[in-house]
Amino acid sequence: MAPVALDVAHKLEETFQPSVLTAKAKLPSLTESYKTLPAQWMRDESIFELEKRAIFSKVWLLTSHTCHFSKPGDYISGNYVFSYFIIRDRDDNYQAFHNFDEVEGFDKAANGLFKIHTHVTPQGFIFLNFDASPNPVPFEEHFAQLPAEWKDTDFSEYEPYYNRQALGNFNWKVMTDGYQECYHCPIAHPGFADSLDLKNYQVEPLTNSARHSAPKKSNPEEMQRFTFVFPTNGVTVTPEMWYIMRTVPLSATTTRMEFDVRAIITVFSRKGVSQDVLLENREFFTQVQKEDFDLCEGVQRGLNAGVYSTGVLHPKEENGVLYYQSRVLHYCESHLEAERRTGKEIHPSRPSQEASSDSCSASRICSELDEGKGTLAW
Repeated sequence: MAPVALDVAHKLEETFQPSVLTAKAKLPSLTESYKTLPAQWMRDESIFELEKRAIFSKVWLLTSHTCHFSKPGDYISGNYVFSYFIIRDRDDNYQAFHNFDEVEGFDKAANGLFKIHTHVTPQGFIFLNFDASPNPVPFEEHFAQLPAEWKDTDFSEYEPYYNRQALGNFNWKVMTDGYQECYHCPIAHPGFADSLDLKNYQVEPLTNSARHSAPKKSNPEEMQRFTFVFPTNGVTVTPEMWYIMRTVPLSATTTRMEFDVRAIITVFSRKGVSQDVLLENREFFTQVQKEDFDLCEGVQRGLNAGVYSTGVLHPKEENGVLYYQSRVLHYCESHLEAERRTGKEIHPSRPSQEASSDSCSASRICSELDEGKGTLAW
């Protein structure tokens, strides 16, 4: 494959080879600090493929919680761009592996299991890193103080309550844009406006995460907190319930909304809370989620029309959006630069034995067909 044409000093003017980015797709500059990512980033499949290589293949992804495992031998399976399963072993440790059950002809006995890097926080949150190298970015370096955001919550006091899932026709970043600000809340979420002091809603970027907070109108001294976990997760904890929101990309324009694992939303309620209070909270959060969902599908229809190109973000009200989009850009830009140097796509999640099996005649033919595009590389 021809090397990627990327000049960091002139990245706004450069274009890339179709095998990496669609022709004319441009990488925005970090110096344009108040500009949104171009609309093409919300609908282009080649950019989505880049994000899979640059982000989802090598950052720590919040996938589940230990409350799903009651004893050794318990396991769950899921998909976060890549399929996986997590098992609690006999030593009460948690291990994760690629799930090849859906791959026809794959012999696990002959090929073994491909292990996935796993990290469990003191609060029980399970993170996976699909980087196949032996030394992925250290969890503490990647997230710094993030686990401390939940240090005051005893998650053992909660139990499963209800499940939901939804498939949306929008890019994963459209949903994350909305989660990272509450500028739209007074109009789009009247329930939020009734219960929270949105004039004092704050977003504080951390390290690959962000702290959201707003005073409750019923008690201004009490804060409602939400935590954004890069790249697509949100954790909400209230006295009555808590849940993990996952925005799982399926394509450039489709997304599966999950809360926790097993492709379903799992909401945990505090033990002893009355059913009336739980139902009120359930209806409230479900309504907010539906409002966001409908808003995202409407935004995506506009992006798909091809009229809108890029916009300007409010430096205060949308500082969370600016922060997370800068992280997306950083990872994609760094990865593209590495691909430019090597002259080929880099897939961090691929186990080395798969990527280097040149002894197989079939593999040699694949490499000579220029990444499966049917064009001989010689």
